[in-house]
Order: sequence, then C-alpha cells, then structure tokens
Amino acid sequence: WLRAQPFEPFFPPDLKQPVLELPFYYNQVWSFSGGPHPAWGTDSPRAALDFAPGSMESGCVPSQAWVVAPAPGLVIRSDNGVVMLDLDGDGIEQTGWVLLFLHIATDGRVPAGTRLNLNDPIGHPSCEGGLATGTHFHFARKYNGEWILADGPLPFVLGGWQAHAGPNNYEGTLTKDGQTITACT
Repeated sequence: WLRAQPFEPFFPPDLKQPVLELPFYYNQVWSFSGGPHPAWGTDSPRAALDFAPGSMESGCVPSQAWVVAPAPGLVIRSDNGVVMLDLDGDGIEQTGWVLLFLHIATDGRVPAGTRLNLNDPIGHPSCEGGLATGTHFHFARKYNGEWILADGPLPFVLGGWQAHAGPNNYEGTLTKDGQTITACT
C-alpha cells in the first residue's frame, strides 16, 4: 500500500474522458457492429466497441476504408493487428489515456513512434490480430493501464455519440441528440 500511495488516487474524482471524435472519416458508410463487449479476452471488462466499414461483401475481405485518430497522440505500439495510441504522449502504456485499435491491417498500418493529429490515418480495418468473422476494428480505452467500461461512470463518447450496453456482449446502442443507433453485425 505504501508503494501505491504516490500514484493514488488511481482514478481522480474529476477524471473525464478526453474529447474523442469518431475514428473514421465523416461522410463514409460505417456500421456500429458491436456494442460494449470485452476489451481483451473473455474475462475483461465490457470496454470495447466494434465498427465495420461499408462493403458489398461479408466476411474477412480487404478494405480501403481508413480508421483515423479520434484525438492527437503518439503511436506506442503497432504490430499483429494492434495499434496503441497514447494520448498524453509520454510513450508509456500504463499512464494516462491510451486507445486500443485491434484488427488493423498490416498494409497501411501506422508505425510505432508516429505522432498523429486528429483524423490522421491509423490503418485499414481487417480481421488481423485475433478472432474475427468479418472486416472491422475493435476499439477500447485504458486509463493508467486499466480498461474503462464503455457504459459506466466514464461512458465512451465518440463525436458526441454515447455508448450504452445491452443485456449481452456486443449488444447496445449509441445515442446523440435524441437519435439512437443499435449495434448490428
């Protein structure tokens, strides 16, 4: 407990999610394909959301759509379908806000060490880096190395759209200004 004291409180009482925009270009067709579900593995908190690009084909097919930075930051990891974006820019995944993008294709994926501005390309959605039944990307947030629930005291808000969990994993909605989008594969 003594070693932890310099880092307390782990979640400050005034903690707020930084402003995040939608992680794809506006005026492009994307699907909210997965409501709150485990961020990493089956036992992690329901901290992730899934988005799939518009396509005439189902399954794992190449996409030219871009996943883009929802906020400025430093790419601290980029491999095996994963991109980690550090929003405080200190290069340490266990401090401050860090965003996980999973299923990012090798071709076009931003390299580690890159500083991104809002809307800079991260890479193309794919099925790389884990189990997937169709081209999409998996998106989650961490604060001080801990997954943050998508629907909890610090709700996941993207471009003003707030995530709400459904009764089961991958179910749920995004709401904004009286509009509701329901997750659907």
